[in-house]
Amino acid sequence: MSARLDGLTVLDASQLLPGPYAAQMLGDLGAEVIKIEPPRGDAAREFRGDIFTVANRNKTSRLLDLKSEDGRAELLRLAATCDVFFEGYRPGVAERLGIGYDDLAAINPGIVYCSITGYGRGDERSGLPGHDINYIAAAGALSFSGHWGQRPQRPGVPLADMGAASYAVIAILAALRERDRTGRGGHVDVSMTDVMLAWASVRGGAHLDTGVEVTRHLYPTNDVFVTRDGRRIAIGALEERFWQQARPVLAQVEPRLAEPRWDEEQARTTYAQEAYDLVAGAVAQRDLAGWLEAFAGVDTPVSPVVSLAEAVEARAEQGDGLVRELDGQRHVVFPVKLNGEVLGTLRAPAPALPDLA
Repeated sequence: MSARLDGLTVLDASQLLPGPYAAQMLGDLGAEVIKIEPPRGDAAREFRGDIFTVANRNKTSRLLDLKSEDGRAELLRLAATCDVFFEGYRPGVAERLGIGYDDLAAINPGIVYCSITGYGRGDERSGLPGHDINYIAAAGALSFSGHWGQRPQRPGVPLADMGAASYAVIAILAALRERDRTGRGGHVDVSMTDVMLAWASVRGGAHLDTGVEVTRHLYPTNDVFVTRDGRRIAIGALEERFWQQARPVLAQVEPRLAEPRWDEEQARTTYAQEAYDLVAGAVAQRDLAGWLEAFAGVDTPVSPVVSLAEAVEARAEQGDGLVRELDGQRHVVFPVKLNGEVLGTLRAPAPALPDLA
């Protein structure tokens, strides 16, 4: 399998998730990634949930004390020949350490330097501490609920961290393309809050300054419902045609859904709470297996809510290389195909904690 970014060298001096995950994506695409860790190692090594393991595959590691002259000198030596550099300090810290963009660009004008921060380098909150949940909250993304009749809840995956990492990779590839034309790199500045603001604005629509009805994006027939056996099923009857396909199936156990008033599209908004209650009540009368059988062949979006283990196992059975194993670990690699081939590679697991240089 060819590695699309073979020959690209990345220094990852960031910790936890956003920067390391972005660097991992470049590593999945074939870049050589050297992880720079502080003397005690990346703090993610001690976090629950294997964050370090999944965000640092396809990397080697060096321990450097960047507060020392020797550590800084070694980083600058590595940076002199690298293509991409990641840092995730609060604004101003990298500059105080002598490893800011200007420091690295002075010795390597072609370097693409990526800073990932919580609030943005120019934001008045830039010096404040924060984590994924804070940036989602600050962007207004927690004002939207994903379920009918429920208050907004924290998402189960770290959206700000992973969204910022994804935007960072896009911007870095754009900067590398620009470098091909000009010979100069640049400073990529990614704010996790700004990324979440961009995502939240999709829900807000085209009138962000007039106030947003935080439930206007919800449909009572596009939700997760609980079956009789306590399992969950996702019914995505968002478009009217899907709702009209789902109605007869649900009406088998809830005849009121067959009433003529549900023939009109407006009914789902005029009587939204009633529609939700009827669907939820219907779903609760049958086990998950029964509903999957009833919806088989019906052209409407219906799927069981499965565990991550179930989803990974099902995907691995397809055998196209998206799910791979190495040293007893299972990884989902860069999940995009090009000309039918999964782009991600798996060359090495996350590195063990090395000795201090």
